Amino acid sequence: MYKRVLFPVDGSPCSEQALREGLELAKSCGAEAAVLFVIENPLLTLPMLPEGIPYEADLYEDLKKAGEEVLERARRIAQEVGVPVDTILHEGQPVPTIVEFAKDHDLVVMGTHGRGGLEKLILGSVTEGVLHRTEKPVLVIRCKRETP
Repeated sequence: MYKRVLFPVDGSPCSEQALREGLELAKSCGAEAAVLFVIENPLLTLPMLPEGIPYEADLYEDLKKAGEEVLERARRIAQEVGVPVDTILHEGQPVPTIVEFAKDHDLVVMGTHGRGGLEKLILGSVTEGVLHRTEKPVLVIRCKRETP
């Protein structure tokens, strides 16, 4: 049924939960997995003030390092589950990048916090953006809400 499954991740506990559950599905289908981490380059998205430029470059390197760490963790999880995995670190905006990578996959697996109201308005929802823009099936894993 599914031969190639895409797992966009962001390093959050919700993203990891979706990865773990989706990998079990991929394993049962004999599918390959691709884990995607999208870096938004702060040099392109933050206002470029002369005094902020050195910090913005450091921030980009920090984001890149964090992405590599998230992908390494995903690689270990996939190995534990027994699913072949490719990891991809890509620069861009999350929603269009995920939609573009989804074209080469049979299924996209993503987590959602289920935010609503003002929280959703302020934080947005990458998962919802992907759902509205891709023609591929998307399995959304509703993550447990953490109580404050």
